Amino acid sequence: MIIQHNLSALNTYNHFNKANMFLSKAAEKLSSGLRINQACDDAAGLAISEKMRAQIRGLYQAQRNIQDGISLIQTVEGALAEIENSNLQRMRELAVQASNGTVTDQERQMIQREISQIIDEIEAVADNTEFNGKKLLNGPNVQITPGETTVVAKTEVITPAIGVIGVYILDYTQNLSSTLAFGLEASPANTHSNAMFSFSNPPVKPNYIYSPLGTDTQSTLENLVATFNSIKNDTSGDPDITLHKNFINDNNIQIRLYGMDVIVLTADTEIYFNQMPAGPDGSGLMSGCWWAVAGYTVDFTYHELQTTPSEINIMDTILQVGPNSQDIFKIALPNAKTSQIGINNIDVTNQSNAEQAISMIDQAIDTILAERSKFGAYQNALEHILRNVANSSENLTSAESRVRDADMAKEMMGFLKESILLEASQALLQQANQSQDRILNLLKS
Repeated sequence: MIIQHNLSALNTYNHFNKANMFLSKAAEKLSSGLRINQACDDAAGLAISEKMRAQIRGLYQAQRNIQDGISLIQTVEGALAEIENSNLQRMRELAVQASNGTVTDQERQMIQREISQIIDEIEAVADNTEFNGKKLLNGPNVQITPGETTVVAKTEVITPAIGVIGVYILDYTQNLSSTLAFGLEASPANTHSNAMFSFSNPPVKPNYIYSPLGTDTQSTLENLVATFNSIKNDTSGDPDITLHKNFINDNNIQIRLYGMDVIVLTADTEIYFNQMPAGPDGSGLMSGCWWAVAGYTVDFTYHELQTTPSEINIMDTILQVGPNSQDIFKIALPNAKTSQIGINNIDVTNQSNAEQAISMIDQAIDTILAERSKFGAYQNALEHILRNVANSSENLTSAESRVRDADMAKEMMGFLKESILLEASQALLQQANQSQDRILNLLKS
């Protein structure tokens, strides 16, 4: 028997230490719930797990970012809805009211006051709408892409209840000559039953009323409409103007400008429509003139400018919607200030301006509606991204769990196994030490 080295005790002691180490690791895994608590547990697995954790935390933050972005979009869309529903629609209603021939210029002044107040309200919304201190509708870096302006031909068919006394069509590409004039007269014609208009100053005939010549056909006709309506509502008492005023009002003559080149006059009685020829240079070239009475129709083509809405994006707000540097979503914030949507100079103090205001307000409404549609699309896109990010974070968390988390049942089995081995090692180590005692007892005897 070899007694210099207690080999059996040494061997048992080694197994005891090994079992104790494994038992300690099993206890660490069971108490933490993690299979990998330090790099030595699984070096490659730790690297994979930490990268996954970075992605998972980024995905969770991205979800919060997206929800904040949706809140920002809802703030913008709500402000645009307030501008369009509560303000622009009311402004258009007032412009339509001011365009009516039964409204006096004094009443139009009162309508203008309300429109001016609405303009101030829209400006306030654009200036004060913000999210977390960030201005949303009045950014400083305005980038405007002008809309394309084209001349569009449109047709109109009129079936008069009483009578259409004139459809006066001019070439919109030409300027009117200062010698061009036209008139309305009852039968038999006399100075007390007519309304004669001239673009020359002084008028070509004493009983004509001067209407200013514009820079082109459209502006000249706009001046004519304004002159006509000012005569209808005249309060000066001038004898010549009063004769024209009575003739217009007694026959309920109405005037309307279609686009850039057509004037339509209607009356409740039979009125003759006449004209003087254009100037020798061909300016004011007349391409057609019709009139009709009850039971007949008149159709004509007129032209008007049509401009596609301008792009008024001022800057991009970039949302981080994913865990990586290129996972971004751009939101182009609009500039809804009145100068940008073209309503800062709306004027309805006369009938002609009021009719123009309707088109200007319609353009502004189209611009705001285009922005609202865009932000609705933004919100839908972000909601799709949010669902995708949530799904990705769920699946990636599951994958990271398989790498990093402990299998509790498996670890418990290992813990029990090492506990048994540890107890066995302790018992055998005690037995090995007892064998040395027996040798000493033998020597003593």
